[in-house]
Amino acid sequence: MINRHKLPLHPFLFSIYPVLYMYAQNIVYIRFADTLRACGISLALGFFFLLSLQVILRDWRKSGLLTSLILVLFYTFGHVTIALERFALQLNWAFQLSWLTALWALFFLVISYLILQSRHPGRYEHFLNLTSGVLFLFPLLSILTAQISTARVSPSDLQKLAQLRGEELIGSTLGDPRPVDLPDIYYIIFDGYVRDDKLEHFYNYDNTSFLHALEQRGFYISHKSRSNYMNTNYSLNTSLNLLYVHEFPKSIFLNSKYNLRTNHVSDTLRALGYRIVVYDSGSNDTNLQYADIFISPVGVRAEETKGVNPFEQILLRSTMALLLLERGPIEPGTEQASDILTASVNAELRLRRERIEHAFDHLPDYARDERPHFLFAHIYLPHIPFLYGPGGEPLQYHQNLALYWFEVAPGNYEEYYVYQLEALNRMTLSTIDAILERSTKPVVIVLQSDHGDEKFLDRDHPTAQGVDLRSAIFNAIYYSDESYESLYPTLTPVNTFRLIFNHWFDAQYPLLADRVFFHEHPLSTSRNAIPDFIDGCVHFDICLPDPQDYP
Repeated sequence: MINRHKLPLHPFLFSIYPVLYMYAQNIVYIRFADTLRACGISLALGFFFLLSLQVILRDWRKSGLLTSLILVLFYTFGHVTIALERFALQLNWAFQLSWLTALWALFFLVISYLILQSRHPGRYEHFLNLTSGVLFLFPLLSILTAQISTARVSPSDLQKLAQLRGEELIGSTLGDPRPVDLPDIYYIIFDGYVRDDKLEHFYNYDNTSFLHALEQRGFYISHKSRSNYMNTNYSLNTSLNLLYVHEFPKSIFLNSKYNLRTNHVSDTLRALGYRIVVYDSGSNDTNLQYADIFISPVGVRAEETKGVNPFEQILLRSTMALLLLERGPIEPGTEQASDILTASVNAELRLRRERIEHAFDHLPDYARDERPHFLFAHIYLPHIPFLYGPGGEPLQYHQNLALYWFEVAPGNYEEYYVYQLEALNRMTLSTIDAILERSTKPVVIVLQSDHGDEKFLDRDHPTAQGVDLRSAIFNAIYYSDESYESLYPTLTPVNTFRLIFNHWFDAQYPLLADRVFFHEHPLSTSRNAIPDFIDGCVHFDICLPDPQDYP
């Protein structure tokens, strides 16, 4: 029988800490439920090693020390590998994984010998209990803080937000139109779609055929459009709230930092009788918002529970399981059924394609409905992982990968990025044609990228070119009445729905100055902190004309 008074604590804390740490680092994108299996397996393995060593050594303290040693070496291997690979790349060295493997084996043998020879292992146990306890608290507090800050919004800050937006003035101008007069509004966000002039200059790709196809269908193209921020959530919180996100009162900024629950567009349209439809993006930062109807491919959640889920793939890449992946290139279609991780990566890529294609297939579903709808679809393309090859065929995992992304050689990045654009363009035109053919009401369609591509952006040492490419976005708007007098070439997301509400609901929102802001990645900012927002005009010479300057 196990003596609970002799059972060491630190092996269990070292078992659970890596899982909590990885979840805290990816809390924006990962559901907590996706971590539970990893927690259970990690705890079970720690307990297995502890009991097995106790049977052999008949010493709980030494068994605990050896178990913690195994866990630390196992869970740090991938992190150290990634750090050494980056260091070697900077020095132009050829890093060999076998060197680190040999070094880890040497560490294990030497430290194991010292533990087994120790006459007073208890002196180390107290230190490890304290160390593992402190480590455990850091991600735990980060996760708890995220939950608390998400739930706490000051009522006075809500009033301040309404005042900043001018709701008291504007609310009185919104009439009570009949449902038949209200347009269906489609807000379709492409993740990382670069503007046409930048595509031609930096990617050697001419996108004019797609733009002409849109114009032939009646779209207005903002050829000089930019995003207001460098990432998805800040950009979409800005467009959906008609206000720069860094001007939000603090409690609301922290509450909406990783979600779209604060959503003035959705709230306003619901009050006018709209039904809100949200399509599954696969990412919590845009899925977490109000929806009357949430559209997800049938069977996706069941598929996600099979094999190794995305969180587990990330976790495995940080452990000694990395050794199983370093077997050289695998040709597409030749992976063995026993290769669970490869099969799981391919399953994840397939699910991502299924979400995107399902959204495009079902965006026209409500076009004939008498009730007006606001349809929100965040399309995770052309952002990595790259999903489509030349001609639109599905890409499979067939070479080394970072985390669980499909990656190509750096020299081929632009080529494969273009393949994603071409696949996306084809699906977009097909869906637009279906919407316009089926619609019985007025229609508004906004095709807008949340930001440009990150390939040229160094967030630690930003340059004008990097911020320029990251902020140069594709932006196209369709009004069924094709009355575009108020639209202009440098339109940014902050003014998009101000213009739509003014045109279709007779609101009187004044246009804000179009501005671009650089900032660190939200995941690099502590949960309760507001990052510095650097004015792109002042620091990077990315200045936009005043909207009032256009006729």
